[in-house]
Amino acid sequence: MEFDILKKTSLYEVLSERGKRIYLPEGIFYWAGRAKKEADYNGTIGAAYAYEKDFLNGNSVSWVPCYLEYINDYFNNLDINDLVPYASVSGLKELRAIWKEWIIKKSLFNKDTEEEKLFKLEKYTSLPIITAGVTNAIFMSSAMLLNPSESIICPNKRWGNYDNIFSKLLGVKIQSFEFFVDDKFNLEGLKEAIYKVLETQNKIILILGFPHNPTGFMPTWEENERLIEILKETQKEINRPIVILVDDAYEPYVFKNNVVNRSLFYDIQQLDENIIPIKLDGITKELLLYGGRIGFVTIGLKPKWVKNDKELEILKNEIDNKLSGFNRSSISNCNHFYQAVTTKIFKEKGMDNIIKTRSLVQELLKLRFEKINSELKKIINPNITVDPNGGGFFVFLNLNPSKIKATTFADHLLRKYKVGVIPIENINENINGIRIAYCSIDINQIPEIINRINLALHDFN
Repeated sequence: MEFDILKKTSLYEVLSERGKRIYLPEGIFYWAGRAKKEADYNGTIGAAYAYEKDFLNGNSVSWVPCYLEYINDYFNNLDINDLVPYASVSGLKELRAIWKEWIIKKSLFNKDTEEEKLFKLEKYTSLPIITAGVTNAIFMSSAMLLNPSESIICPNKRWGNYDNIFSKLLGVKIQSFEFFVDDKFNLEGLKEAIYKVLETQNKIILILGFPHNPTGFMPTWEENERLIEILKETQKEINRPIVILVDDAYEPYVFKNNVVNRSLFYDIQQLDENIIPIKLDGITKELLLYGGRIGFVTIGLKPKWVKNDKELEILKNEIDNKLSGFNRSSISNCNHFYQAVTTKIFKEKGMDNIIKTRSLVQELLKLRFEKINSELKKIINPNITVDPNGGGFFVFLNLNPSKIKATTFADHLLRKYKVGVIPIENINENINGIRIAYCSIDINQIPEIINRINLALHDFN
């Protein structure tokens, strides 16, 4: 948006540099809005949808956002004190403690054979601070770490809102690297980006999230091991702290067997080196409560930072105070109602029951993941490639930029074939492709959607 009229007003004259930079990108919202009106098949929505009968046995055939079956039980049975009062600035203490237990459970460490790892995870992580969704957690963490004109490292293919948060709101530079080389995680490119940033600043801030948005990428165990080794080697060479913001928005949705099945946070947290993981997760996808807007920031600590348990407790309190200060000065506190709902779900249903209930949605999405990948393999066309993917809600199709512009293709696909997708086009970042959100497409629609994409590709030959 150019703001042609606003720029002529005295209001624009008094805007801060941040106020002049910030805007709501039209990309996803534009294409999603068009798809709702024009598409027979809508692959733009980044939320899990299904027929109710497919994830709740015996229920209706309504097409709805996927949810945990017992969620309705809590909307009519909360005490007034769970609804009306302010929540504490850092969040309800009980929910924060529960979420830390949840983080420990999600580590998948074996309590019989990995007792030392579990002990270290429990002892050397901060108590999660509650934020207004994972987006707010990303903003808070990056604002705490980066000054304007400093740099954060992330892949060239990334969630579009990163650019809005880092560049436009905070005035931070993005040092990107080519995400894939020969369908592999470009770890050497990541290392080169680290050294590039070191030319202008003495700290390294990196953001990674798996499963990845928009590609659905999950590293293999070998790639994960090599990533850890590169980080350890580099941190030793540069002798500067490396902070990794771990965007775990899609953490539970891993669908392949040969890829890592847990967050990067856990391996980084176990390291003795000054490689500091900050876990950003929440109820949005994990509990399928998109409108709840409850996220968490949890920091991995290092034993060598403190001399004894007393200092460790002081350190945790100081971190709590620092993060609470960000909450207080920006959102004051988070939604009390959804904090209360989340607390009750965990207390009354238990973690194992939550996992069991959510597994119905996970299995539904896994079948779609397998179906869309199998259908895409049927397209024989030199002008497209599919990025490696192992989970999440999306797949990403690269288009040959010398033959097909992504936005032109998406427009043609929508107008002629009534299929809505999100084009992502950035020549400077070597990106030209479309994101398909299979999370919101019924499995029976997938063959026809891919068939129509194939037909549209032939129109550009």
